[in-house]
Amino acid sequence: MARGRSGKSSEDPLTSGVVVDAQVDVHPVHPAELPTPVIAELRANGHDVREVQLAVKTDLGPDGQFGEQWLLIDRNDLLVLDRPNGRAYQRHQFALSDIEDAKIERCVGNGLIQVTVEQQPHVLLHYTNDLTERFGRIAHYLRERAKLGEDTPVPDANHDEHVCLSCGRYLADTSMKVCPNCIQRGKIFRRLVQEAKPFWGKIALITALLVIDAVVNLIPPRLTGILIDDVLKAGGRSELLIWLVAGLLGVHVTTVLFAITKNWLTINVSGQFTAGLRDKLFSHLKKLPVDYFDKNQAGRVMTRVNQDTSELQDLFNQMTNFALNLMMVVGIGIALFTMAPSLGLYVLIPTPFVMAAAYYYYRYMQPHFRRFWIARWRLNAMLNTFLAGVRVVKAFAQEEQEEKRYHRRNTQMLDSQLQVNLAWGKFFPMISFAFSAGGLIIWYAGGRAVLADRITVGTLMAFIGYLGMFYGPLSNLTHVSQAMNRFVTISQRTFELLDEAQQAEPARPQSKPQISGSVTFDHVTFGYDPYFPVINDVTFDVNPGEMIGVVGHSGAGKTTLVNLMCRFYDVTGGSVRIDGVDIRDLSMSEIRQQVGMVLQSPYLFHGTLAENIAYGKPNATYAEIVRASKAANAHDFITAMPEGYDTIVGEGGSGLSGGERQRISIARAILHNPRILILDEATSSVDTETERQIQEALDELVKGRTTIVIAHRLSTLYNANRILVLNQGKLEEQGTPQQLMDSHGAFYNLVQMQSQMARIDGTTATL
Repeated sequence: MARGRSGKSSEDPLTSGVVVDAQVDVHPVHPAELPTPVIAELRANGHDVREVQLAVKTDLGPDGQFGEQWLLIDRNDLLVLDRPNGRAYQRHQFALSDIEDAKIERCVGNGLIQVTVEQQPHVLLHYTNDLTERFGRIAHYLRERAKLGEDTPVPDANHDEHVCLSCGRYLADTSMKVCPNCIQRGKIFRRLVQEAKPFWGKIALITALLVIDAVVNLIPPRLTGILIDDVLKAGGRSELLIWLVAGLLGVHVTTVLFAITKNWLTINVSGQFTAGLRDKLFSHLKKLPVDYFDKNQAGRVMTRVNQDTSELQDLFNQMTNFALNLMMVVGIGIALFTMAPSLGLYVLIPTPFVMAAAYYYYRYMQPHFRRFWIARWRLNAMLNTFLAGVRVVKAFAQEEQEEKRYHRRNTQMLDSQLQVNLAWGKFFPMISFAFSAGGLIIWYAGGRAVLADRITVGTLMAFIGYLGMFYGPLSNLTHVSQAMNRFVTISQRTFELLDEAQQAEPARPQSKPQISGSVTFDHVTFGYDPYFPVINDVTFDVNPGEMIGVVGHSGAGKTTLVNLMCRFYDVTGGSVRIDGVDIRDLSMSEIRQQVGMVLQSPYLFHGTLAENIAYGKPNATYAEIVRASKAANAHDFITAMPEGYDTIVGEGGSGLSGGERQRISIARAILHNPRILILDEATSSVDTETERQIQEALDELVKGRTTIVIAHRLSTLYNANRILVLNQGKLEEQGTPQQLMDSHGAFYNLVQMQSQMARIDGTTATL
């Protein structure tokens, strides 16, 4: 029973909607998260703030203007509070036990959430479309609570896919799940070490070569000091000259040999590691469900698989150089303090300033790095979209518009890249100046030490030599923060893709090597967005060998129905069964072997016509390919081509007409020889004569085979055993074509409408 003020009347009837089952988590709200006026109003109405289980703020006021309202749920009640001018007052209050139903409704420019109490609808509040998913979760919870009782878990209604899973901040790069600040670097490196396990032996050898290389590089300055002090001074030992020069030559030759070996191993390991990672990413990618590709742009996925792994290889090579530089800094530091401890202290004077400057520089530049990476994959995504839709672009003469879009995104990437490069262009000269100043300090202090006979000239020259070797690697180490951030971020993105949930396979799949072809939809509900079902409680049976037609207006759910049968998506309610077995208990490979599909938009791969026909059966013989082509009435136009079955077609089937592409696609399905055949608008791309030819072939093909035919041209269903009529995701009627025509229902109306259009066009559309 409704209690309290209800505000303006909300008795207007609204169209029904259904919210389907979804996984939710308990998310209690801490009182500190609520504004003070809201807390005061709760207490004024006798509610314990500590019992609030869910609190959600909308962005529209009761007058439809931008404002603020709060929907709160505690253990017993649902409340809606309005906050005009900073104060709060109650507008609705309903006992949760009295709520019989709940749903959200999409309106023009906004949406609303309503509950049903005593069979009367009550609009709670409005919100902008940005919050549709949020209030959909609440409607789902209220609906489930009405069915299951008070033990229904409370959802985290404020959960947003575009926020960091760790800290809750909004993500600039929506392809990631955590922000760069929350990346667990230790965990990333441990996982990288595990991924590189096959190369541990070579990595150990590279490490040993790095150590030896660092030690060998410390020898030349010491030999130079000896050369100056013991050979070149007056009365020096000239017999040592040849040995010292030979020693220096030997050191340089050894250094070159070590560098070549180290570089060869590093390039080999990094190349093999990233190539293996790409293979692993692609292997994982092909196992992901179709809805992953619905939500992620192809350009973004391509960037992750190809470009990110290539950058990872470059960064791996950089990390090897950083490791060598670090060893050089440590080794040279020891050598400097061993030779002249007092001068060693002067060497360290610029170091703290340089390291502090590098830290703050990279901390400041991190957002700019991220903007550059985001701008880059957006540019790739835009280019991929253009290439995929180039015919549409040209058909509507939008080349100039697309060029402007590309230029805009290219400029954004350029701006972000320039910010990074120009900042480095300013920072590096400052670092070089600091190190040069350090060198001048050593010249001054070392010169005074030589004049005072505390050190020799040879020692000073060796010290200066070490100093150049010290500041060089130290300067390179200032890059390590930038490279490390890129390395960790790219690794995080790579592992997130590898961690994407694959389409669920049964732990113990049932084996159905030969099926009869029966199909059952048992109270099936499904929505691409779980709160807006496309298929709603659909139930029907298909007997083995039947030909079933599926018709309905655009958007009725016809293609979705067959997508569920192929298990491109999993149902959110009910089940789809083949020969009495839930398809979720069958392996994906077995489903693909038993179910064949001719898509509404035929797609051909770059290659020969024979290869495209045999795509589902690569080991097919030439005779089998020809037989399938003849069955699809494709043989004649193929043999009329200069190269026949060896004719190369472009990606997507460029060079062929729409009807020819469709017949190749049908031949592919025929050769696959599935027990269940799905034709999704298989004749929509052909003319009347070609449609007649294909129909003749299909008449023979469907004998003894379960066939599901989706058709807008109702004339193609004249020999269907039964026809299913869908309307807004529900099964409105079913029966034989004659039964449906005699009943004068939805199917009859579709036929009459199409007949009228056919008379206008001068064609026929009778059954």
